[in-house]
Amino acid sequence: MTRAGFGVLLLLALADGCRERGRPDPAIRMAVSHERSEAPSGAAPAGADGSGTPRVPTKLLVPDSVTRAYSGIRLRWKDSGSGKEGTLDVPLGAASPVPGSTLEVRADVFLPAFTMTSDAITSTGIEPENPAARITVGDGGKEVFAGWIFTRFPDVHPFEHPRFSLRLEGGVRRTS
Repeated sequence: MTRAGFGVLLLLALADGCRERGRPDPAIRMAVSHERSEAPSGAAPAGADGSGTPRVPTKLLVPDSVTRAYSGIRLRWKDSGSGKEGTLDVPLGAASPVPGSTLEVRADVFLPAFTMTSDAITSTGIEPENPAARITVGDGGKEVFAGWIFTRFPDVHPFEHPRFSLRLEGGVRRTS
C-alpha cells in the first residue's frame, strides 16, 4: 500500500471512529504537534518497548518541492452571527486576522498531499490530493486552537468557535 493510500485510510478510519460528528474518538491516540527535527539518536520509537501501543509519528518532513510551490493557505471563514463569509489567505509563518472578529490565524505548515506513516508526517507531492495545514488560532492574544485541519475531512480536528467557522480550501501557490 502506498503512503498516500495509508494516509487516506487512516483519515477515513478516524472519521468513521468518531462517536459524534466532528469529535474524534478519545481512544484513538493522535500526536498533538510534530516537530521538524529528528528524534534523538538512540531514542526508542513509540511502541518499541513491547507495550503494543501504536507508534505515533514524531517527525514532520516538508519536502523542498512543497516549500517552493506554496507560500500560504486559503481558508473559508463564516460568521454565523452576521451571516458574512469570505476567504482569507494566510502566509506560511505569519498570521492574518479574521474579518470582523478578534481572531487571528497563524499557519506554519501546508501539505498538499498529506500522508502519515508510523515515522513521519509528510506530503507525497505538490498536487492537492489530500490538503492539510497546521494552524494556530488566537482570540485576543489567547490561543484557542492549535492543530491540523483538512480540506477533504473538515470534521476531523475542526476549529470550534461559538460564532466563527474556518475551513481549509487549500494552498496558495507561489507566484514566482
